[in-house]
Amino acid sequence: MDTILTVLLSLFMLLIMHNYIVYPIMVMLLAKFKPLPHTSNSNYRPSVSILIAAYNEENVIRRKLENTLALNYPPSSLQIIVVADGSTDRTPQIVEEFSHQGVMSLHIAERGGKSAAINRAVQHASGEILVFSDANNDYSKDAIAHLVSHFSDSSVGGVTGSKRIYTNLDRESAKGDGLYWQYESAIKMAESKIGSITAAEGEIFAVRKTVFKPIPRGVINDDAAITFNIIKSGYRVLYDKQAEAYEQASISLVDDFYVKVRMATGGYQTLMLELGYLFSRPTWFAFSFVSHKVLRWLSPHFLIFVFILTIALASSLLMKAFLALQIAFYVVAMYGWLNRNTRDMPSLIYIPMYFCSMNLAMFIGFIRFIFKSQSVNWRKAAR
Repeated sequence: MDTILTVLLSLFMLLIMHNYIVYPIMVMLLAKFKPLPHTSNSNYRPSVSILIAAYNEENVIRRKLENTLALNYPPSSLQIIVVADGSTDRTPQIVEEFSHQGVMSLHIAERGGKSAAINRAVQHASGEILVFSDANNDYSKDAIAHLVSHFSDSSVGGVTGSKRIYTNLDRESAKGDGLYWQYESAIKMAESKIGSITAAEGEIFAVRKTVFKPIPRGVINDDAAITFNIIKSGYRVLYDKQAEAYEQASISLVDDFYVKVRMATGGYQTLMLELGYLFSRPTWFAFSFVSHKVLRWLSPHFLIFVFILTIALASSLLMKAFLALQIAFYVVAMYGWLNRNTRDMPSLIYIPMYFCSMNLAMFIGFIRFIFKSQSVNWRKAAR
């Protein structure tokens, strides 16, 4: 019996290590020694439609539009559309103030979720390239130019940029989000060099309009749906680190927690919707998606199984020590959560706390998926 339990423990440990360590190293090595090249033209300037989803964003929408209008891209080739469906604050009125600068405002009383808003905005878009954005981020000056340069290659259907978190000690999740996105950026860059990334950033995502397909109603993670549509159409989705989107981290870790819950719920939904495509035939993209995304969503389950199996095998000194290490790790994480308002928390406390809270969020996301309790109209974080 102990042999079976030991094999199971080893399996779950290997799956955790594959997701967080082995797969990142694997793709980085492949990117270095076996890249799949593509062409890009820094002077390519197709027409672009920037589509900004803005539900009740009166606190940030003015800054967003000022940032967008100041981008280093020919104004004659740039269309800006803000879709503020369901907004009950001053977002639509503020957007209207920019109408003389060519900004189009779309607003209906019904709130149908981000996917529905995107579909409606695309119907009004005239650009060859669609750039999906959120209201709470700033683009670097040349972000659009960097994104569109890759579309000179006909094999490219989508390009996403890098997400950057402003350093702000007054925001509890800034440190954790910053570290997480640096880690994700390194993986995405490697994935891009050897084929396609597994998931784009919805706040800075450029898509060839001829490839875009309407997102089905009820889809939670719109960026994942768009990414899969592009891949299934035979195009690549790339990552450009120089196209930067800056945003503040969530004010509180609780807000950040619920963002991760929604993302995980949407992740499981994406997995179920694309199960046939992923497992109908072996592809590198399917392997990457499972390694990078699916195992990440399942990691809280693996951690629970590892803990239980360690208890079951705790008759040996080695397992007793391993159990003690796990308990110490979770105690430190709990201590960090209870003291999360502490400014400049040491990394030895913050990292276990952030890791555990985000894994708990993914586990709750799984529960919400099972019971279908996650609406497309998610809980909005404070700005």
